[in-house]
Amino acid sequence: MPRKDQNQPNPPSGEDQAGDKKAKGGAADDAQTSEGSVISERQSASIIASSIIGVGVITLPRVTVTSSNQTGWIGIISGVLVAMGMTWIITRLGIRFRGQSIALYAAELLAPTRRLLWLGKALALPFLLILLVFWGWGSALVARLFGEMVSTTMLPTTPVEVIILTMLAAGFYLTMYSVEVLARVNEILLPLIVVPILIIAISSFQSGRLENLFPIFDMDWKMFFVSTAVMTSSLLGYEVMMLFSAHTKISPKLTKTNVLSISIPGLLYALIAIAGISVFGYEELKLLAWPTLELVKTTEVPGLILERMESAFLAVWVTAVFTTVGNYYYATALLLKQILHLKEHRLISLLLLPVMYWISLRPNNLHQLFQTQDRIAWIGVTGALGLPLFFGLLSKLRGKAQLGSTATRDARKGEGQEE
Repeated sequence: MPRKDQNQPNPPSGEDQAGDKKAKGGAADDAQTSEGSVISERQSASIIASSIIGVGVITLPRVTVTSSNQTGWIGIISGVLVAMGMTWIITRLGIRFRGQSIALYAAELLAPTRRLLWLGKALALPFLLILLVFWGWGSALVARLFGEMVSTTMLPTTPVEVIILTMLAAGFYLTMYSVEVLARVNEILLPLIVVPILIIAISSFQSGRLENLFPIFDMDWKMFFVSTAVMTSSLLGYEVMMLFSAHTKISPKLTKTNVLSISIPGLLYALIAIAGISVFGYEELKLLAWPTLELVKTTEVPGLILERMESAFLAVWVTAVFTTVGNYYYATALLLKQILHLKEHRLISLLLLPVMYWISLRPNNLHQLFQTQDRIAWIGVTGALGLPLFFGLLSKLRGKAQLGSTATRDARKGEGQEE
């Protein structure tokens, strides 16, 4: 009697077979799942939160009051709810199409039949270009805004071009490693970002005046929806999971963990916005280029542990910018690799470096930089809201259609057997 091989792998379960069947066509084309499922649910949440918390923290109070004055913090709450809803849809799509990113399941959903998968890939290309433009341009503009801020406050004699190139080079260095390394970096750095910012935000209330927050609900529906839209654009970053979900381990708590991860930047943003409004008032906030930095300067630590809180804040802020640039840079290179059906993304990352540097230098001044950032942010909103809603609905409809056709075939088979 032949002895059973102890190293023989166990047969896959029904759930695994279903996931493999869904990923069969596209995964073979792009070989994107070669690294396997390497991102845990905690790392997935860290990537989402770290991508959101970035350069926008420094201008957040001004952006908050632009459209709805002292009630702007309400827009943050509604924007967080929108981001949670989109994250739920993105996570559910990742679970349904296990081992596939949006580059693959978009083509599968848009293809009329399995044989016409090439048509689905062609139809999916415009949708993927929206993400590509936002992530690529977003990385460059975040690096430029970082350079302007550092040049103004910390290194006035250093050329802004050098600062920008340094941040982009740091992001490029991160893309040279696997997705697993990216996930671990986000997991390690997130607490180092969140805890200090949380302490600084709470400490900022000591200089606040409660009357600056009143009247609390002085806003109409138009102001509410405009404020929600503006703050939704400030909470972008969760959409990177449309790409990294292909490498995420599926677990029962994955959806809940990803959705709750939005509350981390949501809480920080709400505290910073409320503190800024209470300290300066919305009229003065609209005139400040770097309101969060000015807010930190008014904060005093008991016992004079730190005489200049802005130094500690800027150190944490640099880390937050690095994770945002690194995640967006990595997502851009990885998506391009999948679109072009390449095996490696490292060469693409190298070629992207001078392109992003050139893009970052296009705005001639700070005013043009803010205008360009607003335009790119609306492209990001289109991708982060439109794509999950569209493909989520399409996935639901295609699933019902397939279920209906299967039921029809079974009914016909039963009728034939009865005859």
